[in-house]
Amino acid sequence: MILNELETVVNLLNKDMKIIQRVDHFAFSLDSLLVSEFASITKYTNKIVDLGTGNGVIPLFLSKKTKAQITGIEIQEISSDLAKRNVQLNNLEDQISIINDDMKNWRKYFRNNSIDMVISNPPFFKFDGNEKQLNDLTQLTLARHEISITLEEIIQTASNLLKDKGHFALVHRVDRFMDIIENMKKYDIEPKKIQFCHTKINKEGKILLVEGIKYGKPGLRILPPLIAHDADGQYSAEVLEMFK
Repeated sequence: MILNELETVVNLLNKDMKIIQRVDHFAFSLDSLLVSEFASITKYTNKIVDLGTGNGVIPLFLSKKTKAQITGIEIQEISSDLAKRNVQLNNLEDQISIINDDMKNWRKYFRNNSIDMVISNPPFFKFDGNEKQLNDLTQLTLARHEISITLEEIIQTASNLLKDKGHFALVHRVDRFMDIIENMKKYDIEPKKIQFCHTKINKEGKILLVEGIKYGKPGLRILPPLIAHDADGQYSAEVLEMFK
């Protein structure tokens, strides 16, 4: 596989996989691993959609947990090309498909209420029109800010895709907690489990993992907090276990 001067191939943690990354693009983060491990996948999970797949890292992680068919949707052409090449690099073409399109166009590819699980690590930051918020690179701006799609639109898209009792898993910032819950309820996804993630045990939680079920019964579990690093700044035992 031919790489350009901006690309490198790195090992994907200890997953016996590799991934191509670009220095001018949003590299995969711990958030993608966390939501992949958090998502409730069962033997009945046959079809998964990753909204805003970026370089395809979430489908790669999920392929280690399930034989389900996984589709990643990515609006940016360069990112979707990376995702397709990462799928090929790991010989997963039979399981993972990548679509280069706006997720709002999901009806071109899927039937309503046809997906068992929708998962997403979306842009975290609201855009209020202040261009000082934005990165110089368009690809980083789209990856980090709600420019092409909003949080509400992502949750609405997930609800439209999901089967009755299908699962939706999301990683986001804690300060969007109420927006997430309100929109999940608005679009008939009942929040079922939540986990707050802290960089260290004595630090405030910054990241939120949430999973809901479409038309699910009320009943929310708050899981023990996930601590990413120990006192020495090294990854915690819980996170290191996810690396395997």
